[in-house]
Amino acid sequence: MKILQRYVMIEVVRAFSLALLTMTAIFVLFMVAAQAREVGLSPKDIVELVPYIIPSTLPYTIPVSLLFAVSVVYGRLAGDNEIIAVKTAGVSVMSVLWPTFNLAIVLSVSLLYFSGTWIPESTRQARMVVFKDLEDMFYKWLKKDHEFNNPRWPFLIKVLDVKDKTMIEPTFKHRVKGQDNAFDMTIQAKTAKLHIDLKAKLVRVFFEDADVQHMGHNPDVVLINNQTLEMPIPSDSQFNVDKRIQEYTNRDIQADLREQRRLIATERLKRSIECAFQFAGGTADQVNWYDVRDASVNYGYYLRKCDELETEWWLRLSMACGSLMFVILGAPVGIRFARRDFLSAFITCFLPIITIYYPLMLFGVNMSKEGMLPPYISLFIGNVILAILAGLILPPVVRH
Repeated sequence: MKILQRYVMIEVVRAFSLALLTMTAIFVLFMVAAQAREVGLSPKDIVELVPYIIPSTLPYTIPVSLLFAVSVVYGRLAGDNEIIAVKTAGVSVMSVLWPTFNLAIVLSVSLLYFSGTWIPESTRQARMVVFKDLEDMFYKWLKKDHEFNNPRWPFLIKVLDVKDKTMIEPTFKHRVKGQDNAFDMTIQAKTAKLHIDLKAKLVRVFFEDADVQHMGHNPDVVLINNQTLEMPIPSDSQFNVDKRIQEYTNRDIQADLREQRRLIATERLKRSIECAFQFAGGTADQVNWYDVRDASVNYGYYLRKCDELETEWWLRLSMACGSLMFVILGAPVGIRFARRDFLSAFITCFLPIITIYYPLMLFGVNMSKEGMLPPYISLFIGNVILAILAGLILPPVVRH
């Protein structure tokens, strides 16, 4: 019996390794190509980036590779009548399935652990590799397109050319808020150099022979002595290197959750108590209504941030469980097909996953982020459906 289980395990691991290697290579290729097209990576950047991209693909490649492996191995075993031989010997088919189920459990637990530690840290490092020299990236865009036109930025920038991090004959047009194609200030210069200050979250542009026209009321920019321009980095721009939730480790998520819950519990209460004392003391005219308004507005922000953090926490658990669900469904389907045509068995399993599991996962993410459903319910709907399908297919395979 141990020889048979060892044989099955070796075959599954072999097929899984080849599938994982192939799928990871494809994922990495597409992700690197997308980054290179967007920001213009050098060969050195690509070599440095690849090791950090690989971990972020594992939550997607491991479950699918495992599904492919069990479809191939168990389909071939059934096609060679080895499953019938096991049953004829009076041995339960579960004895053949348990090694793969155990492997899936180990991979799910490992994926859950790495999803909260190694994977988000690698995702963060990959992003920092891309944005390690933002000024170089900015000049690459300008040199390629001779224009930087992002509606989220206060200025439209056009240049004649770029040489040695110097903009030749640049034109900066300040957008009117809410109107992308309307401008209330134009700056033209002989040359200009740009510096990005990430700590201050400012972009500083140093002009030579600047000519400022149509000066209006521009509260979001500062022009010093008509030679130095300061503008804030938009929080939603590609230059923002603040940590995203996907880059949080589980420890970071829990720490931020505690902070957001503390703010929810205390901030509005503090303002209410402060206002109550001021009214009671006859100093209602001293109430800072701006702080009261901010406390009310921020309360909604704190709630949404909690929803997003909890969604990310439960999403990692749900995707880790996917490896086990894929195996529980894929192995009996491979046996039921009982043929060497492993592709049919794989597609039969993969179609409901593509058409049901992942759309339900995206639906659950949106529902939980909006606070419409608890994440421990919305994010496990797909897993429950796979478990139900497996429950319909597995008993006949084991029984007959």
